[in-house]
Amino acid sequence: MWRILIIVLVLFTTIGTAQETRLYAEQDEFEFKVYADNSEFCPVSIKVDFDAINMGIEGGNHKTYVVPAREEKVLLTKLTITDRKKAAKFNYSYTTNYGDSNLNNTDEYIYDLPFRKSQKFKVMQGYNGTFSHADKYALDFEMPIGTEIMTMREGIVIEVIDQNSKTCPEKECVEFNNQIIVYHPDGTFAEYVHIKQNSSKVKKGDSVVKGQVIAESGNVGWSTGPHLHISIFKQKLAERNTIRTKFKIGDGSSAEYLIEKNEYTKGY
Repeated sequence: MWRILIIVLVLFTTIGTAQETRLYAEQDEFEFKVYADNSEFCPVSIKVDFDAINMGIEGGNHKTYVVPAREEKVLLTKLTITDRKKAAKFNYSYTTNYGDSNLNNTDEYIYDLPFRKSQKFKVMQGYNGTFSHADKYALDFEMPIGTEIMTMREGIVIEVIDQNSKTCPEKECVEFNNQIIVYHPDGTFAEYVHIKQNSSKVKKGDSVVKGQVIAESGNVGWSTGPHLHISIFKQKLAERNTIRTKFKIGDGSSAEYLIEKNEYTKGY
């Protein structure tokens, strides 16, 4: 009878935003099954990189898997010993982030303006703006501190940060951004940024409807003055792909792409 030496070096690193995700391996005779738990309120993408000796990896190496929201023990892959007469070992690292990184097609959704009916605000920086929106489809509404922020679309809250108070006009202050991120039914996300300290009306995991008050606008983080920053995006493992979107304007009967320096009224 052959004695087999199996060394499992589960030396892993996690990179990314979705920190409530866990990978682990369980042995079943001559194979190891790799599972993932996802405690986030949206799907999570996980790229796994193995370093294996004398072991075959089902489906190949360096693959990205999508784990559904709030699921435990989702089987990702299996590693099987190739030659049972020789020692075998493996280790792995993985990278995670919110959402389905393979998502391509999304709804041609028409979004609501993120403030109350009868209010009017100016777009102080538009798509591909020169200050901080280079190569980004993002919008900044000039907005007094304390203005109620309303959801542009229904979804699930996956992140709330509202404890910060520091602000400055330099990029270094981006780490102090207060924000709420909402996951939409088509797999996209919306971010509402620079919200007032301790003003969030929702918590992680809450379902929200379109037009629901979720926070108050502020002037926190990387900011040159009171405003609300918004963007709609698809999340990839290492980057965000922001999306150019139309908004209902006026009485809601028409929609258009918002333009920098223009003012927009919400009459619906």
